Amino acid sequence: MTKIAIAGAGGRMGQCLTDIANRDARFVIAASLVEPSDPKVGSATRDMHGDGTFTETLSVPADVLIDFTIASGTDHWLDVCTTNQIPMIIGATGHDDEQLDRITKASKQIPIVLAPNCSTGVNVLLSLVGQLAKSLGHEYDIEIVDTHHRHKKDAPSGTAIAITNELIRATGRSASDVVQGRAGNTGEKDMREIGVHSVRLGEIVGEHEVHFSGPGETLTIHHKAHSRETFAAGALRAAAWIVGKPAGLYSMRDVVGA
Repeated sequence: MTKIAIAGAGGRMGQCLTDIANRDARFVIAASLVEPSDPKVGSATRDMHGDGTFTETLSVPADVLIDFTIASGTDHWLDVCTTNQIPMIIGATGHDDEQLDRITKASKQIPIVLAPNCSTGVNVLLSLVGQLAKSLGHEYDIEIVDTHHRHKKDAPSGTAIAITNELIRATGRSASDVVQGRAGNTGEKDMREIGVHSVRLGEIVGEHEVHFSGPGETLTIHHKAHSRETFAAGALRAAAWIVGKPAGLYSMRDVVGA
């Protein structure tokens, strides 16, 4: 069985991942990792393979670490994984350029899957949006809407950023063509502009829409996550895939073959 360490085990995604892993005979949870200040430290986990507790340190062997913390948490577990030569799945989002650079440098030492969205459907979507934009051409406006629960700390979502980057690469646009929301008298939309809008409300797990609108028609791709289980299942798929891979920076598209 593959021994996994879960960073952010006390959070919603961490608990969902624990539940899914407990039902999958391929995996055993080696460690349930939380912040030192987390009140769960020392309390029992829901590990079906034996007694387990939430801990702030990784003191046991692990085949792979899955990070569902926040951007600053990734920094810490990146150091732990590079020191101990543990492959890493990064499902946390909100990393700034400096943090992304650290991840890239670490991937020269260990295999890392950087996965702002672990769902299979979203990663198929990422493989399609660029081709759609190319085929439709510059006469079609592009707008992205990401919708998440009110507790999400970063905006736009990591998935919205990944979609934007795919569109930039496919169409020859640049980061300066991306507009995050609009307010005031903005004037007419420039044809090269990609609009990105973030909505935060209620308990919505995650939705992403990409709208292409041109002469006489609109084409929309819409992905909706019905539960966090889709992300947890994808993370475990990545965990099974990455063991034995050489050092490098991978994406979920590598995992699913999209």
